[in-house]
Amino acid sequence: MTSHKFKVGDRVYLVKLASTNTVEAFLNMVTTTDTTRRDDIWEVTRLLPADQAGFQYHVRGTHDGPVRLVREEQLQPI
Repeated sequence: MTSHKFKVGDRVYLVKLASTNTVEAFLNMVTTTDTTRRDDIWEVTRLLPADQAGFQYHVRGTHDGPVRLVREEQLQPI
């Protein structure tokens, strides 16, 4: 049985994945991907169960930003 790769409290980077949405794909292409900025660091706040596509997580920006729902393949350890 597989388990979550990350745990609550882990600090991670968000990885931009290819999108099928044309506008989102364009914005991902033209925005910077500098992962050394503090704004790009997220903290895992909740582990969610696996579905057909894998594990999901709730993450929050380190500056108390909004919570986002992301898939495990979108996260990279710091």
